[in-house]
Amino acid sequence: MTAHTQGDYYVWQVPGKSVSVHIHLDVVDRLVADVMRAFAAIPKRGAEVGGILLGAIEYGPINLVRIDDFESIETHYKSGPSYLLSDEDRASFRDACERWQPGQSRALYAVGYYRSHTRDGLSLAPEDLALLDEFFPSPAHLALLIKPYGSKPSLAGFFFREDGAFPSLTAREFPFRRRELSGSEPAPPFAPPRRPETPRPSAPAQPRPGAVRSTVWIPLSLVFLLFGVALGLMIALARGSNASARDAQNFSLGLSVSPSDDNLSLHWDRDAAAIRAAHRGVLEIEDGGYSKSVDLDPAQLQNGNIIYRNSSAEVHFRLTVYPNAHTTVTETMDWKR
Repeated sequence: MTAHTQGDYYVWQVPGKSVSVHIHLDVVDRLVADVMRAFAAIPKRGAEVGGILLGAIEYGPINLVRIDDFESIETHYKSGPSYLLSDEDRASFRDACERWQPGQSRALYAVGYYRSHTRDGLSLAPEDLALLDEFFPSPAHLALLIKPYGSKPSLAGFFFREDGAFPSLTAREFPFRRRELSGSEPAPPFAPPRRPETPRPSAPAQPRPGAVRSTVWIPLSLVFLLFGVALGLMIALARGSNASARDAQNFSLGLSVSPSDDNLSLHWDRDAAAIRAAHRGVLEIEDGGYSKSVDLDPAQLQNGNIIYRNSSAEVHFRLTVYPNAHTTVTETMDWKR
């Protein structure tokens, strides 16, 4: 098995096999975010998502499949959390495949099928094979399965036809996260803003000794001194208030929750300074007597929300992000029916 990065692509190739896969690292980031959002939506097992891989194929002794994008095809989960398409869902899948047929003026087209896998093992199911046989008949077409985990990177595997049929197992599983694939460094450490120093009031001018007029200016200088002190305190308070507001803005995650059909939609501010700088996060969910912890990588944090299917009338969310090794920012949000 050979695996390396080439520019912005992760290259996956098995010696002696007829397909080489180049998947863009941005696609990995966005797929991980989509998969983990669904994984956190349903307690215990998590929901599956799926859709179409978009890119191009260069045919040759080794077919090179390039993956530059994807289109998620929703399912109504009429048969539970697995990605099992109803007749209505299948019609949407068919329409998407027809929209992404190859053409002379089309740089991207459908090159395969992907699905997250929250079941046991990591293998194509009969319904996957039926979709592949109907919509992806070329020997170079492939399937990608992604198995999410809450406490470690997801695993993935590519599947392609060998002697006209898809094997039951992938040639090799691989970690499905940019850091493991490319060795990219985390975001730069987050430095909290410095609070401005409170200005010190100027020392009062000394009265001129001896002169008769000094008896007149002494009370006036005292008035000006008191006015200067008061003005300095007002400026200091105003600046301190502005600094506090800036600190609150930098350390706020903007956590909010709202009902969405039968689910809860949890949002946070993807543009918050702590979110932008964070190299990881942890979302803790307490739903009645059930507790779940979901690890979030930078791509998932940048997504800005997850959909969670609650099982009780009271849910507690706690989001913690880690801008650097010495700083954590935590925010909580409660929802009650």
